[in-house]
Amino acid sequence: MPDFKTSTVGTMGIELELMVLDRLTYDLFPAAPDILRVLDKHDKPWVHTPEITTSMLEVATSILQSYGEASEQLEHIRSTVQRAAFEVGASVSGGGAHPFQRWNEQRIFPKARYFESERKYGYLAKLFTVFGMHVHIGAGTADEAVRLCAWLTQRAPLFIALSANSVCWQGEVSGFCSSRSNVVGAFPMSGIQPSGLRSWQDFRDYFDRLAGFGIVNSIKDFYWDVRPKPEYGTIELRVLDTPLRPEYAAALACYARELCLDFADRAGAWPTNGSRELYTWNRFNAARDGVDASWIDPETGVSAPVAEVIRADLERLARRSTDPGFGQACAVIEGLMKDGGQAGLLRRHLAGGGGMNDLARIASEIFEAPPRPGN
Repeated sequence: MPDFKTSTVGTMGIELELMVLDRLTYDLFPAAPDILRVLDKHDKPWVHTPEITTSMLEVATSILQSYGEASEQLEHIRSTVQRAAFEVGASVSGGGAHPFQRWNEQRIFPKARYFESERKYGYLAKLFTVFGMHVHIGAGTADEAVRLCAWLTQRAPLFIALSANSVCWQGEVSGFCSSRSNVVGAFPMSGIQPSGLRSWQDFRDYFDRLAGFGIVNSIKDFYWDVRPKPEYGTIELRVLDTPLRPEYAAALACYARELCLDFADRAGAWPTNGSRELYTWNRFNAARDGVDASWIDPETGVSAPVAEVIRADLERLARRSTDPGFGQACAVIEGLMKDGGQAGLLRRHLAGGGGMNDLARIASEIFEAPPRPGN
């Protein structure tokens, strides 16, 4: 495991896993290798990489400091990737899960790491053709990364609720706002950071013990909802469905950033122990009900609607934020809480008689559309 890289608290980076779609059928399309070759020709501040199957690709921003920087770079990513996809006859889309793809039809990207994942996890490797947004937040020090992970984990279900947009799974209406959120639980090292870890040395001892049994080989083997990323000096929030619009991604990342800055100011404070059961329940509710879910505060035991909790967070964070664009980010998040959020939008299309292909097409059209005025 690499040493923890020193970083600046509150810097952020955003990773998006994007769908590659056939422009006619809107089924998943194994054209990611072709799109990546086109993107190789571009000089840009962000990076592009393959993902585990050939109908996925990942893009990652440079280090960011504000909502304005995030929204500007994500729009550049969107437009550049869209043009590259068009060159090879494909479309791209946000969304956490393709509505009607079949896992057994997916192809593993030809890379040693992914072939090893298929060997180790069998069919789960292809089943993991789901699409998430990961947010990296600078933690400062290794010990602080463990503490910030513990705090941000408590609030991770709020981000599941806000980002939820994967209402269908394998051609069926799932009954969940985020069907993607249920997939990662099949992996052996999924879940959350153990509450007994209180320092980087604790984390290293835990990692070394599991590595000694051959259970893990790297940090990537921890499929936790929030985990440290030592080579970047960050913690990584991993629970979000890839949003349908870039400005949603920018706003949600800034919410996570401001929470971490707030947690960082609570020097030495740790969240309540023994709240794993509450976390599991909060996570389930958020995945099922999205922005209409309820949430039990692990610190107080008080239950409240997710939307109320988020609004209280945003009001508190806005008073302390030094990001001139955070007010705009709050407005975007407020929009995500109306009418059932992104999941509600897609469900209304289904209720209006739209089919699975229509759902994939609509999601792609939303993602590929230029930004709206004011965003």
